[in-house]
Amino acid sequence: MNKIISAVFISLMLSLVITAYSENVQTDLQDNLIRLHIIANSDSDKDQAVKLEVRNAVLNEIRNSSENISREEIIKNLDTIEKIAKDTLKQNGFSYDVQAVYGKFDFPKKEYKNMTLPAGEYYGVRIILGNGEGHNWWCVMYPPLCVSNDTTVTLDKESEELLKATLKSETYDIITKSDKDVVIKFKAVEFIQELKQKIKKR
Repeated sequence: MNKIISAVFISLMLSLVITAYSENVQTDLQDNLIRLHIIANSDSDKDQAVKLEVRNAVLNEIRNSSENISREEIIKNLDTIEKIAKDTLKQNGFSYDVQAVYGKFDFPKKEYKNMTLPAGEYYGVRIILGNGEGHNWWCVMYPPLCVSNDTTVTLDKESEELLKATLKSETYDIITKSDKDVVIKFKAVEFIQELKQKIKKR
């Protein structure tokens, strides 16, 4: 009986440690990243194509507006982002509406070329085109890691240094490195965050 109690106690303590570790990593990501999420009107070829045109226009504005755009500037300029999306749709012959909102949203695990973000809640700018019933596109808007000509995100030297300066070293290693110890830690974070998402949906 004592062995059973000890085993249960150890399992409980281990679960608490893993959960606390996962929450610390996720909080660091939440506090320092802003995701960009663009949802197409539908999955038709035309709606999917114009979604990418909107993506390009928004990212070009972000790059051109400031060399070191901040979280505050992004939030303050939501109306501008929305207008850019509307103008892009109009230029391409589309008349449906656009809504740009900032908030905390659930994101699934996302793998980029040399970076993987675990599933979880992130702050983000969500751009909903028309009915918002089509496949979406997302990346990291702040720090500015998005590229406008591809669906991948590659960490160049500048982006790498920016992420290193923004995140805790442990968090940075977890999302960018693939050695055995880091992979185990990532799996622990991923398991807890995905479990939280499943519980929320019940």
